[in-house]
Amino acid sequence: MPGARPERGNAQDTARECVLCGCCLEDCPLFAATNREELSPRAKALLSGPSKFTAATLDGDAVAELAGLCLACGKCEKLCPQGVSVPRLVARLRAEHPDFRQWLWKQWITRLQPCWSLAAKGAALVPQTLAPAGFGLALKGLRGLRPGKGLRPWLTITKFPVEAYQQHYGGRPAALFDGCVGSGPRKAWGHTARFLLRGLGAEHVEADFSCCGSTLGVAGLPEDQDRARRTNIEAWRKAGRPLLVTYCATCRKGLADYAAPGAGADIFADHDEEALWAASVTPLSSLLSGATAKAGRGAPAVVGYHRPCHADPQDADFKLLASLLGARLRTPAKGVCCGFGGIMQLGAPELSAQVGAACWEALDGALGYTAAPEVVSAYVLTGCSGCVLQLAATAPQNAGVGHWLEIMRTD
Repeated sequence: MPGARPERGNAQDTARECVLCGCCLEDCPLFAATNREELSPRAKALLSGPSKFTAATLDGDAVAELAGLCLACGKCEKLCPQGVSVPRLVARLRAEHPDFRQWLWKQWITRLQPCWSLAAKGAALVPQTLAPAGFGLALKGLRGLRPGKGLRPWLTITKFPVEAYQQHYGGRPAALFDGCVGSGPRKAWGHTARFLLRGLGAEHVEADFSCCGSTLGVAGLPEDQDRARRTNIEAWRKAGRPLLVTYCATCRKGLADYAAPGAGADIFADHDEEALWAASVTPLSSLLSGATAKAGRGAPAVVGYHRPCHADPQDADFKLLASLLGARLRTPAKGVCCGFGGIMQLGAPELSAQVGAACWEALDGALGYTAAPEVVSAYVLTGCSGCVLQLAATAPQNAGVGHWLEIMRTD
């Protein structure tokens, strides 16, 4: 019947679909960085399923601890012939076995988010040698987000694709979803994004959005994720159901997942509203397709691009930067996970750092800053808040890391 919602599956059903074929091993960043089978998606699916082996030899807490060593990058899901979502399986296990790290992550995301700017300033004052055990990597990432630490803008948009935008979206209003970082320590991203929307001639409306909920779900906090989703949907309704524009890859993925199988049966009024939401979530970079730009004095000769694991299927950020920067832009032939991993930062920062080191090695291969440091600098752009945090935390000395919005001039 019209407006009826399709039936949804659940995470436990998908666990039984894993046939342990190992296709997921090809692109798992944790497995690639450590060569440890127990950290692979296949092992996590085994631990999450009805295995007699694990039931007889490991207790529930041990299973959850081991299976929780997951970056939730989703690369395995794209390769799985069965369509198994290991991050969803891991989220369920974390929800079934809560611990102090989840409580801390919840406070950080839901209660302390307005204090991130202050925390970023404070992190810069803590010597690395005095950082609490397990928090060193997170503190380094925060230091990279402190006010005034961003990249210097050097790219000027010389022509906006106003006609194309108006033809495609007409007079439909647009609302920016800033996310936790964009509404906190990096408010400058939001200011630049609004400048770009004005350049397109878009009618911008403000909405009182919350966290996208993605990182809460991965951490095994389904009730908090559901609460964030409902808050955002209600804010979208109050704003008139506008185009929902994002500039963070993880936020885009998190918002798009509201309409994915398993998201929940009643967060939308009906199927039509769900479909409209899914069609409304749009990367800011895709709206700027066709723009032209000019690099100013002092622009780096070579610019690296890090593809986020949660980039949209067309990777609109890379397409935009490639069109604006031309041969100046370099990126590894194969995208490599930065190793952020959300809550895994609190449980296994050493694994996160290993994956981060592999990511920078791949970037070095594309940029060549180690071979010719006097000519090429380690200068990398990305389009994900979490990736900016992690790249800043694991970057070589004197590297430039930032969101692509940071290089855009607004004067």
